[in-house]
Amino acid sequence: MARPILALPSLAVCLLAATAQAQSTPAFKFSGFGTLAGTTSSEKQADFTSGYAQPNGPGFTRSTDFGVDSRLGLQVDLNFGESFSAVVQAISEHRYDNTYTPYLNMAHLKFKAASGLSFRAGRMPFSAYLISDYKKVGYAMPWVRPPVEVYQFNPCTFVDGVDLVWQATAGDVAFSGQVIGGSTDANLPATTGTSKFKGKSLGAASLSATVGSATFRAFFLQMKSTVDNTYLDSATGPYALLRAPLVPYPLDPSILVPNPYYNPSLADQFQIKSDKTTYLSVGFNYDPGDWFVMAEAARNAGDENQLLHATGFYITGGYRFGAWTPYLTFASKKTDSATTNANPIIAAILAGGQQAQSSTSAGVRWDFMKNFAVKAQFDQVKNATDSPGALINEQAAFKRGESYNLVTLALDFVF
Repeated sequence: MARPILALPSLAVCLLAATAQAQSTPAFKFSGFGTLAGTTSSEKQADFTSGYAQPNGPGFTRSTDFGVDSRLGLQVDLNFGESFSAVVQAISEHRYDNTYTPYLNMAHLKFKAASGLSFRAGRMPFSAYLISDYKKVGYAMPWVRPPVEVYQFNPCTFVDGVDLVWQATAGDVAFSGQVIGGSTDANLPATTGTSKFKGKSLGAASLSATVGSATFRAFFLQMKSTVDNTYLDSATGPYALLRAPLVPYPLDPSILVPNPYYNPSLADQFQIKSDKTTYLSVGFNYDPGDWFVMAEAARNAGDENQLLHATGFYITGGYRFGAWTPYLTFASKKTDSATTNANPIIAAILAGGQQAQSSTSAGVRWDFMKNFAVKAQFDQVKNATDSPGALINEQAAFKRGESYNLVTLALDFVF
């Protein structure tokens, strides 16, 4: 499935019903996609995950894990004449609560206003990347999974809101632009209580240009980021401790003594509450048929919060030998925050925010029959000093800054 998979919104149901009166027998199409994949890790003292929403993975929790990349997606397309269309897409995959409960990944109504101009309302792709519209569709991409050094910047996969999409040509160049406004959110795993990321007052724009076999793309986003975590935000959490001028004396809790870690300005700086966040990415893809090369670079930054600062990139190349496509990828991610702080509370928070790493991946894809592909991928990952990279659930024997290997075998399909 080489085209994006899109969807229908709750806020547009009234418009859809009105449109249905004019076209009582809409064109109907049902389709889907899926991946069944198993991954093993040489690092046994922590778990590898391919996204923020996964609570565990291969390594410490399981020797071989089938939840990192496996998923099933179902989609319904409805067309109401030439101007209106709607799509619903639901996905089941390994989620923050360690279940595979299906969720609505995208859902929107589309109105084609004129040639090359359309409006959408509802749940739409978080279009920050080259393959945003279909990054859940393993069959549509060369790798087993998109490089986490770029695609793990943000936990969100959709935006609830409205957008305008514009398409035009100038000579041999085909342009496509998008402006979007709305909000986004994502539930995250939490050791204690619950955790949720929220992006409000979101505004974004993208522009792509295609010339022959080459595509160039740029994306810019700003939003207000908030992380609601029941432990971090609690009265006994680290931020509350930083804001408390007095604390109970350890030998006699009835006595209050000055707090040696008191620093409310640090709490305000590092607690992610309505922090202005800027995201910028650029991408390039060249695919003349027999071979391809693609690359992306991304930058995430907050006005003051160092935990939001990161830069990543990857470059991938592959060659098609009939049904076989070997490929090679190099990727890297760096975080700007310091790894130490004089305040031990902030030092612990900074340590948890370190995700710097680099990786080299080699894989092969085999399209053994129509709509089915098998992929095998080997990743060698090097975590930066004092960083766990994409690893979570660190155990006492885990050593940061070390290297580890991943081996994945996947079956991708569409129908």
